[in-house]
Amino acid sequence: MIAYLNANPNSAPVQPPYSRLISPGPQTQQAHAMSQIQKLTKAAQEFEGVLLSTLLEEFQKSSLDTSGASQGAGSETLRSLGTQAVAQALAARGGLGIARMIVHHFGG
Repeated sequence: MIAYLNANPNSAPVQPPYSRLISPGPQTQQAHAMSQIQKLTKAAQEFEGVLLSTLLEEFQKSSLDTSGASQGAGSETLRSLGTQAVAQALAARGGLGIARMIVHHFGG
């Protein structure tokens, strides 16, 4: 910041006229904090979605018919994509509460 010289040493320091434009106000700080919370919430939900997806895939493997019957080409990929979609939807709606705990812990 540029130092301004005062003729009277007992007077308050002179602020440049543009200093109000440079320093963020409380509204800007609050908007930045909300943006950070939204990013944290999204990341926490995605993390919980990955955990739920892994959990659901393990449940499916243990409950599927293991007779060795051939399934259509790409059925495993389709099943995996479906599991991921269900897991992300569950996480976005609260899931197991892991995302909520992460946001509470890191978001303050």
